[in-house]
Amino acid sequence: MSHRLEIDFAMNEGAVLRMIGLVERRGFEVRGIRMTEAGDGRGALALDLRPRDAGRNLGIVAGHLQRLYDVEAVCCFSPEPTQGTVQ
Repeated sequence: MSHRLEIDFAMNEGAVLRMIGLVERRGFEVRGIRMTEAGDGRGALALDLRPRDAGRNLGIVAGHLQRLYDVEAVCCFSPEPTQGTVQ
């Protein structure tokens, strides 16, 4: 099963590495990455993810990402509803 996270963030040093590292440490495999730059120091990162096992919750990961300093917004796209989705 595939999921997608779309993250709006400030493009500060280390921001992308922190986001991808958090996602992987929470039990998701990164299957695809797309990034765009807004030109005003902001960016958007789209991650295609697959959980390592059935016990992984995308909503929890989204909540953890939202707490990172550079992250402004997180949207979850999943084939099934998730609990705790941050938008």
